[in-house]
Amino acid sequence: MLASGVAAGIFAGIAFGGDWRRLSTFTLKLWPVLILALGLRAIGTVIPSSPLELYLISLFGVAAVAGWNWRVPGALLLAFGTLLNLIVAVVNSGMPYDAATVAAVGAPPPNDGLHIPLGPTTKLEFLSDVIPVAAIRSVFSLGDFLVGLGGFLIQAISRFGDPITLIALTYVTYRATQSALLTALAVLTATIPNALFGFFGGAVADAVGHRRVMLWCDILRAILLALVPLLIALDAPLAIVFAVVLASGLCAAVFNPARIALVPTLLDESQLARGNSVVYATDRAVEIAGGLAGGLLVATIGSSAFYVDAITFALSAMLLSRVVVRESTRHRMTLSRLFADALEGLRVLRRSAVLWSNTVFSLAAQVSTPIFNGLTPAFVIQRFAGNDPAVGAVQFGISEAAIASGAVLGSALLPRYLANARKGRLLILGFAATGAVIVLIAMAPSFPLAVVLFGMLGIANVAFYVPNVTILQEKTAPETRASVFGARIALVNLSWLPLIFVSGALADVFGPAILIGIAGAVTLATALIGTRVRAVYEVA
Repeated sequence: MLASGVAAGIFAGIAFGGDWRRLSTFTLKLWPVLILALGLRAIGTVIPSSPLELYLISLFGVAAVAGWNWRVPGALLLAFGTLLNLIVAVVNSGMPYDAATVAAVGAPPPNDGLHIPLGPTTKLEFLSDVIPVAAIRSVFSLGDFLVGLGGFLIQAISRFGDPITLIALTYVTYRATQSALLTALAVLTATIPNALFGFFGGAVADAVGHRRVMLWCDILRAILLALVPLLIALDAPLAIVFAVVLASGLCAAVFNPARIALVPTLLDESQLARGNSVVYATDRAVEIAGGLAGGLLVATIGSSAFYVDAITFALSAMLLSRVVVRESTRHRMTLSRLFADALEGLRVLRRSAVLWSNTVFSLAAQVSTPIFNGLTPAFVIQRFAGNDPAVGAVQFGISEAAIASGAVLGSALLPRYLANARKGRLLILGFAATGAVIVLIAMAPSFPLAVVLFGMLGIANVAFYVPNVTILQEKTAPETRASVFGARIALVNLSWLPLIFVSGALADVFGPAILIGIAGAVTLATALIGTRVRAVYEVA
């Protein structure tokens, strides 16, 4: 798995404009051990009757090499995932697999010296091969998923947990209430922190330091999300569960502007657009795994999926702690200074004609986003899943993964073919395409067609996201950049709050499909109006 993770990283790097010749400078320590470990695993594949010890030695060798090369991005995640597989195989004298799940996905039962059927005495069952992936007729363990993620960048690991939180929370809510309104309110808990605390989140990031604040946010999110399944097991009121997820969202309100503000520190101005495309593609690529894993985990282990979510944030914190970035605290953070910095971010937006026009236009054009995000879980469950929350959770995860796949494709292609296009015109094109595709999704008669449209939506999102972020980065100073992004994120999410609530209430009466279609039409109309506003479409 280590070798496949490195191969995936190489492929992704070349796809996004990397130079394969740089591989000549790559050094892997203890590479003979890796070759020996993979050789032993190959023997086990050719000779299925090989003893268990052969497989265990192979797993230990891969984990050791990955851990020894911890400075390689993703290596620690590879080591951790392999170690989880090794532990569960040791304590059970084999890797347990769920025979019913294997049969359900149409996969043949494993026939080797490593795997054993899962039974009543199985220890650490949640780490066994219990996660179905029907698309490739396979069953994986949590460790397998972690190993597969090892080729991605550090910031992406934290993003992996986001779709798991969303899918698990909407599943728990719809199962308990059967209400589109309350399910939309579950999505709302991810929006409220950015709306109410976003103004201050960017100011906190500027004051404390971008990498430093990202590290502490991930630590807190890991602790908070690990509490959620415990609260559910204790039959705590749903309001308490929402409150804990809300507190996790407050950390995201600090983390997100800090992450965006860090990009211009690492790149010069000529590389910003391409850099933002790669960051966006990385986010979406991880969401492919996160969306699929979220749906599959919820369908398999229910609310315990929050434990997996917590692990992703803990891993992100562990890897962020290894990053060395020269940063110092700007000033002692006090409440009055925090308010002052937050207001300064808003003033920077307001003083610039380009930034303010872009902000107002984007607020209007993104009307469809909160409605679409809030109602899609209920829409998928009602339209395609026969009102079954478990099936809907899987389909919602597939939908999220389709959007992410389209975004990865768009992030790879658009910078190459639209590099010379004006940012303003690309922005309008992206919003127009987004609105049109959302209308088509609302009309989709079948789930396969909807998945294709979800993928097209991901491509359209790239077209407006990258120029939007790049314009803000280019027009703001480094010392206030996170505060400006925090203010922008807060304004966007404040405009979303009433839309999510009202659309959720109306969806219980009229159904989610018609509201999603109307929202898409509004975005399309706003984009057409934007073609008449020079401060929007003429931005170079």
